[in-house]
Amino acid sequence: TWTSRCLMKYYATVAAASSVLNSQDTVERIERRVLDSNPIMEAFGNACTLRNNNSSRFGKYIQLQLDRRQLLVGASVQTYLLEKTRVACQPVNERNFHIFYQMLKGATDEQRKEWKMSCGKHFVWLPNSEKTVEEDSFQETVEAMVHLGIKAERQRQLFRILSGILQLGNLNFSSMDESQPCDLDEQSK
Repeated sequence: TWTSRCLMKYYATVAAASSVLNSQDTVERIERRVLDSNPIMEAFGNACTLRNNNSSRFGKYIQLQLDRRQLLVGASVQTYLLEKTRVACQPVNERNFHIFYQMLKGATDEQRKEWKMSCGKHFVWLPNSEKTVEEDSFQETVEAMVHLGIKAERQRQLFRILSGILQLGNLNFSSMDESQPCDLDEQSK
């Protein structure tokens, strides 16, 4: 991310030096979009590990697209190898993806109520939630979504889905007999 940011700054400078105002605006707009994608990717793809409080749990490939004059005209960001198992199985003394803690600590009471994430509720898939520093990052993530054109309704849908995923982690099943279908235990209902 840092290298791509430096390259985009360079291309913005080159566009400015060539007095192509339209090109400079394009470069700055592309740079802003790529940089705005970073808080979102970190929220959904980074987690606190034993060695790093903001460890990427995925790979990211950023491709800067140039025209024949070597001016920046586009960018593409591809992600790969997301550690999906972390949602349900976090290593000991590590944490889930930042977005879950951001929602729990940084959302308004009204948002948490809508998502059925009451303050103080324990989520099995959110270990070490007392160590969180993400409450300051939730608004940054939401603002980055807005800057990238993710509308409020789509955000609400996304956060409801994420809340549902957390709720699934709290379900427990009971069965009297392995030959019989299982039921939710009373605490999970």
